Amino acid sequence: MCETDRFKIRQIGQHHSFFFPQSPSSMSPALMTATENLKTLDFTMDHAHLLEGSAVAIQWAFPHWDMSEAKLVQQTHGITNKLVKCTYKGETVLIRTYGKGTDAIIDRNQEMNNMMVLSRNGLSPKVHGRFTNGLIYGYVDGIPFSVEDMSHPHKSTLVARHLANWHKVDASDIMSTKPKLFNTLHQWVDAIPKQFSNPAVDASFRSFITVDRLKKELTGLQVELEKVNAPIVFSHCDLLTGNIIFNAEKDRVDFIDYEYGSYNPRGFDIGNHFCEHAGFDCEWDLYPNQEFQRKWLREYLGSAHPDQEVTEDEITKLYAEVNKYALAAHLYWGIWALVQAEISDLDFDYAGYAKLRIDEYFRRKTGFLAL
Repeated sequence: MCETDRFKIRQIGQHHSFFFPQSPSSMSPALMTATENLKTLDFTMDHAHLLEGSAVAIQWAFPHWDMSEAKLVQQTHGITNKLVKCTYKGETVLIRTYGKGTDAIIDRNQEMNNMMVLSRNGLSPKVHGRFTNGLIYGYVDGIPFSVEDMSHPHKSTLVARHLANWHKVDASDIMSTKPKLFNTLHQWVDAIPKQFSNPAVDASFRSFITVDRLKKELTGLQVELEKVNAPIVFSHCDLLTGNIIFNAEKDRVDFIDYEYGSYNPRGFDIGNHFCEHAGFDCEWDLYPNQEFQRKWLREYLGSAHPDQEVTEDEITKLYAEVNKYALAAHLYWGIWALVQAEISDLDFDYAGYAKLRIDEYFRRKTGFLAL
């Protein structure tokens, strides 16, 4: 997750891996060709000398640039990855160095797949090259959304239309189209420790949920959501405020940070986005009401199928799909936070955040499943 001030992953122990990166032999021919053609530098960035190392990487990627005229500035809004912005004669690129240990929770092969697929569809910046522990890629100009922007009458319609375009992406030549949602959730819940090493965290966790209850809820929810028969689409899976960039001059939005992107049920991507209207503080009264959602979903369906008239029945059906999958979003980030409560050394109340998400799941469960 990449929202400013949102909890981040760092220093994750290598014994807590939830993803199983592809070996080169398991990659599709299309991906192998694409990655072979991508410029690669045998260089490991030193986190302690980020600007100096970034200059080395930029000079390699753009040998014609005069580094004495380039401006390198470290970005400080996140700690999942280390980010440096380089500007040279009106062109801006980013040098992202992966956070230490983050390969344990983020599948970097999947991330690379996503960036290549999106780039060829004009939905993400070009990847200029990679090094051992990072990437060099284009910069998306604009301002990240605020919580207020999420429900803005005009900006929210831009998000709906843009997400519809995302969901049209065909990445079947590069990655499996099998949805990852519940496989990931089951892997994460299995990674929750039987007892947290921090007694306060352990007591907090045991005050509101057990692992057995979470497993039971996951199994039951999976059965219910499979009945929805939602279309499987290429999804972002993390459309919080900080990952939506608004360019006022062009009157458009772009999505950034593709670590969690994969094929998943359509309703999960939209339902997760609606949950993020509540912001990091989980102000659930900001969750969009039915009137707002129906307007948003009409824009989405109109962009997804511009040659067809959107009917009220279609909107009603999608409304039910999205809100049912919002339940999965609550479990997704609630369980994620419980794993982080054990393995992250960031000073953040992960267990408290998990409680907010899981409590909201239970509060909404009966009503949403009845839609």
